[in-house]
Amino acid sequence: MSRFVRDLTHDMPPCVIEKASSRMNTVMRLCILAALCASLSTATTEMFTFSVPKDPVSVRLGHVATMPCSLTPSMNAEGLEVRWYRPKHFDNPVLLYRERQIQEALQQAQYVGRASLGLREVTSDGLKGGDVTLKLVNVTLRDQGEYVCYVSSDQGYESASVFLNVTVVGTPPLLSAVRRDADSVNVSCVSHGWKPRPSLQWSDGRQTLKPERLDYSSGAQGLVSAHSWILSSPSSAPWVSCSLVLSEGEEWEGRVDLRNLAAVPETSSGLQTAVIILALLLVLFVVFIGVLYKKRGRESTPVPKGDIVDMETMRQAEDIVDIETMRQAGVNVTLDPNTAPPYLTVSPNGKFVRDSLDHVCPPGELPYILGTHGFTSGRSAYWEVGLSNDNVGVKESWWVGLASGSDTRQVPAIPSNGFWFLSSDKEKGLRLNMIPNILLPANPRPQTLGVYLDYDEGVLSFINVKDKKYIVTVRAIFTGEVFPLFNPGKGDEAPMTLLDVNRYKTPTVKVSTSEGESVVSPPAETVALLASNPNPNHHGH
Repeated sequence: MSRFVRDLTHDMPPCVIEKASSRMNTVMRLCILAALCASLSTATTEMFTFSVPKDPVSVRLGHVATMPCSLTPSMNAEGLEVRWYRPKHFDNPVLLYRERQIQEALQQAQYVGRASLGLREVTSDGLKGGDVTLKLVNVTLRDQGEYVCYVSSDQGYESASVFLNVTVVGTPPLLSAVRRDADSVNVSCVSHGWKPRPSLQWSDGRQTLKPERLDYSSGAQGLVSAHSWILSSPSSAPWVSCSLVLSEGEEWEGRVDLRNLAAVPETSSGLQTAVIILALLLVLFVVFIGVLYKKRGRESTPVPKGDIVDMETMRQAEDIVDIETMRQAGVNVTLDPNTAPPYLTVSPNGKFVRDSLDHVCPPGELPYILGTHGFTSGRSAYWEVGLSNDNVGVKESWWVGLASGSDTRQVPAIPSNGFWFLSSDKEKGLRLNMIPNILLPANPRPQTLGVYLDYDEGVLSFINVKDKKYIVTVRAIFTGEVFPLFNPGKGDEAPMTLLDVNRYKTPTVKVSTSEGESVVSPPAETVALLASNPNPNHHGH
């Protein structure tokens, strides 16, 4: 280089050489400075990058979501700023960690108390190891979407995105069967509230069945409903099942028994038409009489002939039952020993029943007992039944529901004869007393069963009190007085107990003063003590 400069300036005057040398030194300094800046810039951007999942993170509605994000190479992030935000909401983040603590002042209201820094894996060192994973509890449908992981220091910043998918397991499938001819049954399956769309499959226990039709429809918040039906034959399979699946562990199955369907008589087409017309006229007559009785206030009529007209799980899977509100309609249900057959043993206080050890119920008998008071139009009611014991576990065999006041023990226990109840079978789980029976998932079986009746609306709901979720709701037409029905099953060691729902209500006490008696509420501490130590011999009113 220096030789090149000497050759270039050999014939130049000294003043020109001096100016050229000065300019060249300036250029060299600028080049060196530019190279240094580029080096610093490269060092800054290569300080750390992010490691995030390429695929979306999926989480069940109401569960905990973990959105992994960590610095690479691993470094201590305790002194850095960590910001998780939704697109276009940088200044209103999901979570902001700065100055070594969570800053809640700028946090979006819907994430307060739900968002925190979690761990990418159990062995993670957290912030010390560069793990800036976001943990989100009680996930809702609104939480689905993109989340940006942003980390900055005095020397630069990096960001990356993680997508969250929220899945919803819908309602248990409800099956119904209608016989078309002597050896053909039309079976339908309906379920609501899934996300994303589930796969639906029919089976008879031996092979997968091809449906005649399968339809999906979308409703509120993108939740999917499924409806399908098939033609089956009781002679080829005793039952069929309908299964809906999102992924492993996220599925429902319902079964329907085809063997108990009433046979279709072999008649001529003209006779069939006459029978159908006669049946329609009979139905219209019964409906007319029912409406006429209701208008005349014949509420004490002891012959309810209401059939189940619809069955549904009335709430979506994510809904939680407001037990406390239902308990405001709580009634004190006691057992009427006058309605108990000799095959049942009833406690003196009318709160406990089980099968008798001395009298075995013969086949064909219905060993149920009714409550002392019935229900008619103009009111709603709620009561709870205990179905577990610490010593013997959860009760497996029982009936709980409603029945008419008439003595109908010699007829089938179906809605048209004045029976509406949920039952538990040791082998097949829960079922509704329809023809055919509708099987329901029972995992786990309820330890405490809540029963809610709205007589005028024709609604009878069964609730798993521990989980605060509906098991199933029956829609029926009630006429006349109906009574709580209980059957403790046979050979089941666990008891059936009628719980005092009124113990949850705030009690009042009378205080005598110089001015007379006044009613006041006890202190909160007293209420809590009463709730934790209920008197089993006390009956609310």
